[in-house]
Amino acid sequence: MRRIVLHRRAVKYLRGMPRDRQAQIVQALEEITVLQNLGDHPNIKALSGEFAGWFRLRTGVYRSIVQPRREDAGDILYVDYIGPRGDAY
Repeated sequence: MRRIVLHRRAVKYLRGMPRDRQAQIVQALEEITVLQNLGDHPNIKALSGEFAGWFRLRTGVYRSIVQPRREDAGDILYVDYIGPRGDAY
C-alpha cells in the first residue's frame, strides 16, 4: 500500500471543495493506493509525451494528476494536481 502525498496546490483545491466531493476524491485516491499497476483501474489513464510516468485519475468531473514513486521511506502516490476536467491538462 502506498502512502498519499499531496502537493500544496492539490491540498488548497481539495480544501475549497464541497465536503461530499472531497470525500469522493479521497476515497478514489485511497482505492488506487493498493493497486500494483495503476493502469489496471478503469478510471486511470497514463499520460504521454513529456508526462510519461504520470497518470490521470477521473472522479466525476474532477481530475487528479498522480505519479507513483519509490522513495527511501517506501512507496508513495504523489498527487500533483486536483481540479476540474478542463483545467487539468
